[in-house]
Amino acid sequence: MSAAGERHPRVLLACDFHLRYSARLAGGLRRAGAEVALLTRDHDREFGGEPGAAQRFVREAIGTDGAHRALPGRVRSPRGWLEAVRLRRRYRAFAPEVVHLQESVGNDPRLLLAAGIRPRRYALTIHDPSPHPGDAVPRHDPLFNRALARGAGLIFTHGEALREELLARLAPRAPVVVVPHGIESAEVAPLPSRPSILFFGRISRYKGLDVLLDAMAAVWAAVPEATLIVAGEGKIAPHPALADPRVEVRSGFLPDARLPELFAGATCVALPYLQASQSGVGSLAKPHGRALVVSAVGGLPELVSDGSGLVVPPRDAPALAAALVSLLRDPQLARRLGRAGAETAARAGSWDAVAKLTLAAYREHLPLGAGR
Repeated sequence: MSAAGERHPRVLLACDFHLRYSARLAGGLRRAGAEVALLTRDHDREFGGEPGAAQRFVREAIGTDGAHRALPGRVRSPRGWLEAVRLRRRYRAFAPEVVHLQESVGNDPRLLLAAGIRPRRYALTIHDPSPHPGDAVPRHDPLFNRALARGAGLIFTHGEALREELLARLAPRAPVVVVPHGIESAEVAPLPSRPSILFFGRISRYKGLDVLLDAMAAVWAAVPEATLIVAGEGKIAPHPALADPRVEVRSGFLPDARLPELFAGATCVALPYLQASQSGVGSLAKPHGRALVVSAVGGLPELVSDGSGLVVPPRDAPALAAALVSLLRDPQLARRLGRAGAETAARAGSWDAVAKLTLAAYREHLPLGAGR
């Protein structure tokens, strides 16, 4: 029951990728009083392939009482299809009033079978209305997303710019509701004694690392002691700046336990993206109290509309360098912007706040009743 005595619906969340998002949302919904079940695929690809990491993350996010089920094996596995049929019977007994899918769910049709979706009766979160350019292995099928969007009764996305893009690209019949990406709380460490820029996350062409490397000559001309940390998985194209000893590359997947140290070593975080929807990296940087410098693409300007960062044109290395220099030279400004982001993370961006907005959208736009 809600604080006002209103009963919350029973919710089945289903995803392939976006497990971090789904598990954190599930935790928020449960704290709000909803009954929640989480259905995923059994892999650890979002956690660097570390065996069992996904299960451990889910337990931390939503508890250990059996609310999570993971489909085993590959899509073509007969055992997996039998398990999907068994889970469908289980969820019929659970009688979810809302089935809420993440965009990547179409990667494995067994998830749709197990969830038992019905047209116009399910919700769908679309994180990326357009595929990211340069991604060798997209995490969702755009054609399948289009079909899911056409059949949905409610669609979520994470910013007004993304909502407009989604409406233009997919022309859904369902209402499209903007709910911010949730942000996990964190401790804010003091700024490092040496000015430092952090570029963090899965490395792909659309992230604009080459633009940042192009900007470093101007950054070093103004702040010679500045360092750059490039951390994450992915192939980095050759660039002369990478040979400079002031650049540190940390290749490979970084577990969550190492993130506080990573952000503590940065004065600011650069998101020089060429194309974007929203940014999980930006959402991680804000609770750590780190100022952002973002490109004016997708939902990134909205990410810093709370005063947590600076916005520059995409593909503009001189403008990017100028913004970075302004933060590296002025720690007081960097602290002020970082503090604004941390305050947003603690207030409007918390998973509990996101869960409340999500529940309100369910009640307004989906035909809730005595189950499905």
